Amino acid sequence: MKYIFLCCLFFHFTNTFSQINEKEKNESFIKIWGLLKYYHPEISDGEFNFNKEFIKEYQKLELIETKEAFDKEMSDWIESYGIDDFVTKENNTQDNLFTENYHFEWINESNYNSKLISLLNRLRNNTNYNSYYAKVKKLSSSVDFSNEIPLENFDYSKKEHRLLFLASFWNAMKYWNVNIYLTDTPWEKVLYQLIPVFTAKGKENFEKAKENLFSKLNDSHSDYKYSYTLNLLNKFPNFGGKIINDSLVITSVFNEKKFQEDSLSKGDIIYAINDISLKEYYQNKFSEVISVSNQNYLKRAIEKTYLLASAKDSILVNILKTNGEHIKKYIQLSPLKYVAEKYMRLRPSKTENWKKLNTAIGYINLNYIDKKQLKKAFKHFNLFKGIIIDLRNYPRNIGTSDIAKHLYPEKTTFVKALTSIKPSYGEYDSTTALSFINNPFKAGRRNKAYFKGEVVLLVDRKTASKAEWIGMAIQASPNCTTIGEQTFGAVMNRNQIPLIDGTTIDFTGVGAFYPNDEGVQRRGLKLDYEIKESALHYNKNLYIEKAIELINQE
Repeated sequence: MKYIFLCCLFFHFTNTFSQINEKEKNESFIKIWGLLKYYHPEISDGEFNFNKEFIKEYQKLELIETKEAFDKEMSDWIESYGIDDFVTKENNTQDNLFTENYHFEWINESNYNSKLISLLNRLRNNTNYNSYYAKVKKLSSSVDFSNEIPLENFDYSKKEHRLLFLASFWNAMKYWNVNIYLTDTPWEKVLYQLIPVFTAKGKENFEKAKENLFSKLNDSHSDYKYSYTLNLLNKFPNFGGKIINDSLVITSVFNEKKFQEDSLSKGDIIYAINDISLKEYYQNKFSEVISVSNQNYLKRAIEKTYLLASAKDSILVNILKTNGEHIKKYIQLSPLKYVAEKYMRLRPSKTENWKKLNTAIGYINLNYIDKKQLKKAFKHFNLFKGIIIDLRNYPRNIGTSDIAKHLYPEKTTFVKALTSIKPSYGEYDSTTALSFINNPFKAGRRNKAYFKGEVVLLVDRKTASKAEWIGMAIQASPNCTTIGEQTFGAVMNRNQIPLIDGTTIDFTGVGAFYPNDEGVQRRGLKLDYEIKESALHYNKNLYIEKAIELINQE
């Protein structure tokens, strides 16, 4: 009897040890599916509908409860696609090969059996793969995902469809987003964290799971226009502001009548919303909804639109009035007549394209200026002591060459690029296919008559994407000083990827570095002087005043 009891006890513990955790099973399957998708010869050539293969295999795995059975099923699954055409070549020795995103430690660190580990290592070392699902374009070096088509009859109510959404996007970013190594949460950990979120039932849970996933990219270019949370906010404040020191200073008015009805004034400071401090409120509400390269840009993304937006007609705020009085009240919210109004609010107000500030200092605003006006401005300011170039905007009519020819004594490299070249690998300091004709990473020309005075470049959270690119070009001029605050943090081109539920999202497809190898993605443009504004007695001219002070010091 004692012997039988011990045998039963042994069988119990052996059986318990063999049980496979559901979350770990899903994580392993998603990783193996992605490895097959991009590294297997026939699968990477598009010979299978690999989304449907995911669903079919997942339905089998749901019946599997032990580690041994999982390992065998995965080995059999891999072998069913054929393993005879795997080729291993040592071709990863080039000097500019970028390997920060090459992470396959999970294979050898797993507790898979030796056969499955061997198969996975053979797969990841295979160089005989194709580019059906992701192809690097020769001219632009961006990644083409045009063969990533939505899943037919996608149904968010099915767990396997939700997990396929996660698997498809997570693997695409792992293998083809060269900036993925910069995320706050390591991308390998993002998968494990979000599996429970994607297995939760319900439309709202699925939509919020997507937002959470995209926010983990930490990429200001990844603004998801189908956002469930943001699209529920359909009533907006009748004014705009700027978040300074975790308070919102009212700086602009969109509906004068309702603004006056609420007894508000420009310069009033809102420091709490619904009895929660402003910073805590917006962090809780938006940090897992909006993808941003840095927290400074999160402020920009919400301060004139979503911060006080709601589905209700009013919102409770605490206000410090310009006369020092503290009040707590509900303020009115209004629907926007046109969707475009939301984005119009983000545009800086129009100012003169260029003007003389005094007899020694000129001012150029790059927002709407064109080539002819730029040429005229530099001609007028040719002998001035300094020029202030305002880049707290998004230049619409000029490019890097238009301004560099006035600022450079000779052709100069102002940026280095990191591009994708194959799954998990990037090419650092890459060139474009037509660089022998026109290298986009260089600007200027030999020019003895370039502007030799001081150049002060103004940047802030509104300096985004193309504006940062132009900013890097200006910073490469001989006498440039940059002042302001952290910028957008996503310099290079947007790269769009289709998602299996029929929506799309962008990410920054190329990494940007200064010529000295200092990275710009997420960090934004480097600053020589940081401007620290005050919500109390807000001074809208602080940037200009500081720039004039710096020029006069020289």
